[in-house]
Amino acid sequence: MKKLFLALSVIVALAAGACDDAVPTGPDGASFDSGRAGPSVLNVMTWNIYVGADLTQLLAVGGLEDVPCAVFGVWQDVIATDFPTRAVAIADQIEASRPHVIGLNEVSTFAFTFGSTPDLVFLEILLAELDSRGLNYDAEATSTNFQVALPIAYTDQCPADPQDELTYTEYDVVLVRDDVETTGAANGTYAAVLPLPLPGGITLEKPSGWAFVDILHKDLPYRVFSTHLEPADIGPCTTHPDLLELHYYQALELMGILAASEVPTILTGDLNSDASGCTTATYPDLIEAGFVDAWTLGRPLGQGFTSNQADDLQNATSELFHRIDFILYRDAFTAAGGNFRGSSHAERVGEEPGDRIASSATGSSVMLWPSDHAGVVAELRIAPGRGHRK
Repeated sequence: MKKLFLALSVIVALAAGACDDAVPTGPDGASFDSGRAGPSVLNVMTWNIYVGADLTQLLAVGGLEDVPCAVFGVWQDVIATDFPTRAVAIADQIEASRPHVIGLNEVSTFAFTFGSTPDLVFLEILLAELDSRGLNYDAEATSTNFQVALPIAYTDQCPADPQDELTYTEYDVVLVRDDVETTGAANGTYAAVLPLPLPGGITLEKPSGWAFVDILHKDLPYRVFSTHLEPADIGPCTTHPDLLELHYYQALELMGILAASEVPTILTGDLNSDASGCTTATYPDLIEAGFVDAWTLGRPLGQGFTSNQADDLQNATSELFHRIDFILYRDAFTAAGGNFRGSSHAERVGEEPGDRIASSATGSSVMLWPSDHAGVVAELRIAPGRGHRK
């Protein structure tokens, strides 16, 4: 894991204020509060932890009679990517950085109606692993993005009669460390939804969602979002033409939701918008709207690719090829001029070959990446009171 420290000194800014009898102020009355000693160090993580299979293969099923065995094929892929083991690798990275707040994407639940197979609940597994290490986090905000119940047959020989019903649910989640005070939370789904055509003329609607938590850190308020937009960006510098318009409207709605925040705001998530701006305008639009990117603060950190490893997570050499997962920050100062008053220490996690873990489901000789995405962690040192309205 590469640890790169980026520093943008706040000493000059604070000293300049100290020389003036007046309280130094910024846009909209934002001011430095001398009663709050030292910078507000806020550790934030974002990670798409991966459902564990390519679900789009279900859309290629020829007829209804093939759905139960196709669902079984997807389920076998999920078992092979072994989330209970991957949760250990994810928890290793959380333990190393101990973020105050974590935004998670593709948090999944696989539930079986008749109980012939144990349910697989990602959030419960991860929280239990963290708790076993004395790391106490609570899921303070959760958006239910998508839920579908499908018949499953325990065979890959098609066609096949169903033997059970599998309900898949996918969430965005904001975890908050238990020593951080929360003051509110909200969640929702975007109005623009993805139509999924299934055999037999059936069309499902797949929403995407957002969730945020309001916290107090060093007596200052922050709003922390997690979201996952539809993948119009399939990279490198390539778009999915059928998803561009949908992605645009989701991003537009997100911008409106973010604009309603009256406190410094942190946006985390898999935005499916290349940081280069070569696919969708979502990332550059957010920067234009006053957000700063924790990855780009200070000296260049490199390309910082975060997506995607192979679907089965077994590739020996990293295949990450574009940066679509972000920690973005906006307050009154950044909104006015794009300048961040503080410093940032940002890094990727789960991207090094040494971060892989031996699978307990398919044998110790099989090494799995923690996710098909790298996570991103940022230690934001925010100058006291900067960007907070009085």
